[in-house]
Amino acid sequence: MNTPSMAYIQEFISERTGLSVSDKDLKTTVTSRMKDLGFEYVDEYCRFLETDTPKSKDEWKQLCQIITTGESFFFRDKGQFYLIRNTVIKDILNTNKDRRTLRIWSAGCSTGEEPYSLAITVLELLPDLNHWDVVIIGSDINEDAIEKARKGLYSDWSFRMVDPTIISTYFKRRKDMYELDEQVRRMVVFKPLNLIRDNFPDTASGICDIDMIICRNVFIYFQPENIALALGKLSQTLNKAGYLITGHAELQSVKLPSGLIPITYPQSVVYRRLVDRPVEELRQQEIFKPAKQISVINIKKNVKISVPVSAPQKTTLYKKAAASSDKVKNDIKELQGEALYAEAQAMYKEGKYPLVIDKAERFLKDNPRHYGAHVLAAQAYANTGDLKRAAAYCSNAIGINSLRKEPYYMLAHIAEEQGNTDQAMEMFKRVIYLDADCVPAYVELSTIYEHEGDTKRGFKLRESAVKILEGLPADSSVEFYDDMKAGELLAHLKKYLKRRASDWQISY
Repeated sequence: MNTPSMAYIQEFISERTGLSVSDKDLKTTVTSRMKDLGFEYVDEYCRFLETDTPKSKDEWKQLCQIITTGESFFFRDKGQFYLIRNTVIKDILNTNKDRRTLRIWSAGCSTGEEPYSLAITVLELLPDLNHWDVVIIGSDINEDAIEKARKGLYSDWSFRMVDPTIISTYFKRRKDMYELDEQVRRMVVFKPLNLIRDNFPDTASGICDIDMIICRNVFIYFQPENIALALGKLSQTLNKAGYLITGHAELQSVKLPSGLIPITYPQSVVYRRLVDRPVEELRQQEIFKPAKQISVINIKKNVKISVPVSAPQKTTLYKKAAASSDKVKNDIKELQGEALYAEAQAMYKEGKYPLVIDKAERFLKDNPRHYGAHVLAAQAYANTGDLKRAAAYCSNAIGINSLRKEPYYMLAHIAEEQGNTDQAMEMFKRVIYLDADCVPAYVELSTIYEHEGDTKRGFKLRESAVKILEGLPADSSVEFYDDMKAGELLAHLKKYLKRRASDWQISY
């Protein structure tokens, strides 16, 4: 297999799909596909791909299924979803309140978790949904992923870190799967679409005049020239005040099309198309300022504490009485502090993150070395999208106890959301060093390696996760993955490894 042929097919795939595939992955994939189709030389395979026949079109589908990872889950990146829900969609609904229309496009939607998450968000924000014309489009180059999305059936793996209330409200258990509510499913229309080769905006397909486009973790796989091409078309597909949301740092060093303006919020940078409106006028309207955060309500709960105090003896010395009084005050203060921390923990489970922050920070004023409170504050800030403060509280927790894995695990996710892959990998490795049986760290580190093109290392990490899970009771919980049992995760990983082993020609 000569190098010029491989370089040619790499360029050919990039031109056709926009995807940049690593040499190692490409060689493995092409070798596997050639073997299945009976080709001896790469040149033969290239000529076959260039033909316009049903067989060659089917082969392109097979290639796309292999080279696109399809890794997704509901409400991925809580910070961005917090921003989408509380700022972006609310602004669009306010702007469109007279004509009552809402048009959203999830570009690169994989198996549908993202557009369905958006549909659930819209459903909760619009009690009078039937009086609105709502269009939510999900598109992906992988037609197999689109077919799965249309079915609306998901395994536990798609719900990691999802509020259990969302699951119980919008899904029904069907054996080992969850079926999405029919109303939510009807809100989304799925289309196979190639961001490089297909034409848009396009009125015939309905991909035009969009209020908000979400295209996250797509550009990281594109060559620079393909990013510019796709970004230009996406910008033109937005309406005159539409929003574009990408993955963190994906467009950091990219020249933006004319009229597409970055706006910085605490949770993320978003981009807005601004047509026929002077920038100075927009500044006066304060659109560049982050939207106000949900106010933190300071609720003081009366805690009744009965402390038995004997009547003072006539002979009691003043100093003894004062000491006793100080002890009672300290006891009361300690009990009030414990109640405050308990309230913060309960509110975290209810998803009331601003209130959690308020109570945790008040508790930490008197208990600055409390490891759990720092971790709780970090989790709450991360869920509101304030990654800078979340990282600061993680660092505080590490300063208190550097041998606990929780803050490192959070820092790994923060680094991922900020586009810092190297730091994310380092943090996951530290988690594994501290706890060699932490399954989520193996799984999520393997995903990063696969995205980086090191499929064999990613495969081995998932194999390690399988071995650990095989030693656990099937009904035991998996730390960091709410409501997921070891047996369910094990079944998912085995199924994934079996499929990928065939794609990558790895023995399993």
